[in-house]
Amino acid sequence: MAYSLADFPDLVGKELFRSDWVPLRDEDEEAFGHATFLREDFLGRPPSGAPDGERLVSGFLLLSMLVAFHKRELELRGANGLNYGLDKVRFLRPVPTGSRVRVRATLLDVREKNAGTRVLTRNELEVEGAGAPAMVADWITFFARDGARSAEAGSH
Repeated sequence: MAYSLADFPDLVGKELFRSDWVPLRDEDEEAFGHATFLREDFLGRPPSGAPDGERLVSGFLLLSMLVAFHKRELELRGANGLNYGLDKVRFLRPVPTGSRVRVRATLLDVREKNAGTRVLTRNELEVEGAGAPAMVADWITFFARDGARSAEAGSH
């Protein structure tokens, strides 16, 4: 969906997007583990796995996917967002590799700040066929006004 920041105050409480289903493969978890040093050469031992042998997707991989889902599903005209942080993240159920997931993003709050706009979204990561979300994350994005320094939002 395409929006501008000026649209956001009227969208508080509304779903901004519901993504398509995306498969999570063993290779995705392996690449994430390699990129985040969860590998034997760094740990000095093999990384831990699921007790029953089923390979699970890292919660931090699921969390990191929010950026990709938002960039893919949400076109925000005339604004560039900075990661301001997270208010709350809960990993509610394991997600095995081979699952298909999607994100539903709802706009919770919009606040004007001195240098821009602070936006809070609730992101529910669903697993196809499951009755409840696997992850819920309240994510804050800061949109700096043109010419404003990003000091208020940090240097992320």
